[in-house]
This record gives sequence, structure tokens and C-alpha cells, in this order.
Amino acid sequence: MPVGRITRPHGLKGELRVQPFLREADLLTRIPVFYLGPRDPVERLHPVRVRQAPGGRDFLFFFEEVETLEAAEALRGKTLYASLSDFPPPEEDEYYYFQLEGLEVRDEKGRVLGRVKGVMPVGPYDLLEVEDPKGRGFYLPMVEEVILRIDLSGGYILVRPLPGLIEAQISP
Repeated sequence: MPVGRITRPHGLKGELRVQPFLREADLLTRIPVFYLGPRDPVERLHPVRVRQAPGGRDFLFFFEEVETLEAAEALRGKTLYASLSDFPPPEEDEYYYFQLEGLEVRDEKGRVLGRVKGVMPVGPYDLLEVEDPKGRGFYLPMVEEVILRIDLSGGYILVRPLPGLIEAQISP
């Protein structure tokens, strides 16, 4: 799964600036090996040292396989991938936000409302970004009153939307 993008070299000794794709960006610091391809990866990158980049969410990586500025420059713009098995397992009844992407969203009557496109942090709670079967987007607050159950193995999220919430967002 894609976890970040190498934006540019940092310094002269092969260090790379990486923009995380994960909401839980600090997970990047715990991944033991990255890949430069999504399928049957042949090129692996093993982090030797990782630190937070100044002034933002990005991270600075030294990889065992990248020792020069030229080698770092050749990786500019590449996407980093990681295996789900390399992530620390979440606690019971917890999940990573990226695991929610693509899940079906159903209401209590069994109607399919759409599929999860992502999760957006907005303050005291996050918003579940959903795309309905017609391709229209709407948001559901990730609070107990609305999100009733997240069933990763079943591939769905059971919700109880507030009356009029979805209609107000997708009306013509």
C-alpha cells in the first residue's frame, strides 16, 4: 500500500524528505522496510535513521541503500510502499484510518449509502468522507451517535446519520 512520496533530497549525503500519505504519519517511523513498487517489489529501502522534518508533517529518512546526493536525486517523486504486515497491530477495537478506505457504508435499515473515500480531521472529531453510488460525496462525523460499528472483516461501517445530514450535502 502507498504510504508516502519522496519529495526531494535533503542535504548532500543521501537523506530524503518524505511526505506521508497516512493520517497517522508517525507510523512511517516504525516500518522496517519500504518498497518502490506496488507489485512484486524488487527495490527495497531499509531506514537507518528517521527524524521529523523541520516545519511540517514530513519526515527525513536515511536509507541503507541511498548513500549519495545523486542516488537520492534519482528517487525524487517516487512513491514509497509498505506491507500491511509491517505495521504494528492496532489494539482490540481499534483500526488505522487507511483500513477504512473502500469500506461500504450502510445504515441501520441495510441500505448502502456509499463507500469510504477517506477520513478528514477537522477538530474535536474527524469526518468520514463517503462517496454515494452516484459519485456524490458527503461527510459523516465520526462520533458514537453516528458511527455504530466498524466491521473490517465484514467490509462495512454501520451508521445512523442525523436526519437530513446527507440530503443537505448532496442535494442539487
